[in-house]
Amino acid sequence: MKKNGAWAVLAAFLLLLASGCAPGDGKSELLNRLKSAAKLATVKFTFHKVIWGEKEKRVFIKLRNASFLAFSKIEITAGIDLGKLKATDVIVSGKSIRVTLPPVEIVAYSYPFEKVEVDRSYTSSRFLNPIRLDDMEEFLRQADADVRRSLDGLGLRKRAEANTSALLTRVLAKFGFQTIDLEFTDGGPLTFKSYE
Repeated sequence: MKKNGAWAVLAAFLLLLASGCAPGDGKSELLNRLKSAAKLATVKFTFHKVIWGEKEKRVFIKLRNASFLAFSKIEITAGIDLGKLKATDVIVSGKSIRVTLPPVEIVAYSYPFEKVEVDRSYTSSRFLNPIRLDDMEEFLRQADADVRRSLDGLGLRKRAEANTSALLTRVLAKFGFQTIDLEFTDGGPLTFKSYE
């Protein structure tokens, strides 16, 4: 897995938002500027997944298993939706601010079929037991389901919260705040609900 530095573009965008706001602006102006960033993607994971499977078939007797091996590339982007901020989530007291942020969610997911590389030296059809396109699609569907079940084990939430905190701390400091307290709402297990 590797972290993509693409979120730096979003950081620059938010810093531009912050630079246009004087420290004397009210809470509603601050809230509107934060909400205008909408879905803030702060971590992008790209990793490779090995897909392996066997196809068993019987025609009066058990035939030799057909085998399948492929390598795939998956990209998952996580972040928060600042559009979900409410006025009660932001508490301003002089040069101090406390923000209760929405939970981390999946904002983009890519598992492109065209980037799947089938290992032809391992993948083999057997007599009366071929690996067909629908078999390959089933192996890919199972791999996709495995990724979706494993979201919490990938470390996306922790990395997204750390990156979001660092980014928003810099942005809010540009607004003139000296004490910045950020807290994330617990959204339960990380899922694709908000993305889909």
